[in-house]
Amino acid sequence: MKRLLPLLLAGTAWAIPEPANLDSHNPIAPPALMAPATPRVLPNPPAVQATAVEKVQLTYENAPLIALAKNPTVTAGIASVREFMAKAEVTNSALGFQGKLGLQGPPIAPSNGSFRNDYVLSPVSLELRQLIFEGGKIRFAVEQGKHLARSQAWQAQSDWQDLYYRVRKAYLNTLARQGDMRLAEQQVELTQQQLRQSEIRFQVGKAPRGDVLSARLPVSQAQVTVAKRLASYQKSLQELNQLMGLALTTPLELEAPKVPEAPLPDVEVCVKEALDQRPILWSLTEQLVASMKQIRAGEADNAPQINLLLGIAGISQGNQVIGAAQYRGGFEVNWFFADGGRAAHLGDVGRAVRDKNYALLEDKRRLVELEVRDAYRDLQLGVETHRSEELRVTQAQDALRIAQAQYRAGLVNVYPVRQAQTDLFEAQQAEVQAFYDYFLALAKLDLACGRSGGTKVDTPWAEED
Repeated sequence: MKRLLPLLLAGTAWAIPEPANLDSHNPIAPPALMAPATPRVLPNPPAVQATAVEKVQLTYENAPLIALAKNPTVTAGIASVREFMAKAEVTNSALGFQGKLGLQGPPIAPSNGSFRNDYVLSPVSLELRQLIFEGGKIRFAVEQGKHLARSQAWQAQSDWQDLYYRVRKAYLNTLARQGDMRLAEQQVELTQQQLRQSEIRFQVGKAPRGDVLSARLPVSQAQVTVAKRLASYQKSLQELNQLMGLALTTPLELEAPKVPEAPLPDVEVCVKEALDQRPILWSLTEQLVASMKQIRAGEADNAPQINLLLGIAGISQGNQVIGAAQYRGGFEVNWFFADGGRAAHLGDVGRAVRDKNYALLEDKRRLVELEVRDAYRDLQLGVETHRSEELRVTQAQDALRIAQAQYRAGLVNVYPVRQAQTDLFEAQQAEVQAFYDYFLALAKLDLACGRSGGTKVDTPWAEED
């Protein structure tokens, strides 16, 4: 029995198959990892063919003026003002001279021949009317229409100022994206220079092979950044062309804005300026006055109307004109002495509209003051931010010079140089953005104060009407 036990154990061990590579320290990788890695190449889209268009040179001052001349929003605003002016003239036409020429067919005789030869008016008649009294209903309605037209004119000017600001914003954004693209191109040159330096140091045995490999990655990343910045710049350029009413592919040459020489006024002066000249406030004021005229027109709805009337019509007997004529002259009075309370309710409608417009005007005045103070605060913050970013760029430039000197001396590897290059690139980007953010805050303050470069829509009526 003692002899059989080792034999049984040996037979059992021989019957169990051993796993492959039992003595190997490195197990075989799965088939997917054993296969050679093939690079995945993404297909390139077809290149966009540039349209041959003459380059347009723009300045910060004339770009909004081109938009005011070409943007469809301006045309729509003028058409809306003309619409309200025409409505006011339509209402005013009721006060003018009225003429009516009546033409009717001859009377039809019955089929049974029993036609009565009564004396009737002839098919031709002429009436002339001139309204001399209407209780003020039409007059106040006309004045309401005039104030609504003025309100729309101020609203159009407010829309123009908003377009003025949006063009400036797009202009500054395009310049900022252009600055980012140029910084990215400089970053490519800097990384390529660092790569050449690393390769030379490796060849003379003063730098490891890893420095060369580490210096190649920033070059590739910088080239990708250039492509992204170029796409962002082209997008902002198209948005600017769209706002100015130009073809989207129009090449533009933009001139950087100049820092204003005159000192900025105090914030309280800006608030007073905005409350005095902001177009939207004048638009709401005209609506408020129009609602007051609406009250007067509604209360006079049931007033009597008196016309000066002159009429003439021939007289005929049967189908034959007998040569006589009917003359009408004098006054014509129409008075709905009972209207079921219509005039009183129209007055109530006008008073409700007046209260609503007054509340909207007061609320908008508060919002305008808030916009001015916010824009002024953003302007102050923009000055401080730009000053801080300039110091950051200076420090980043010093840090890069130190890192490059240490690398040339063999004190550090290439990684501190890469980090210093990245910090400088980010600081320069932030400084460019802060520079244009200052002008954007200045444009926002101009919008809040109601400054629009002198654009205004006039109506043919005096302001005191």
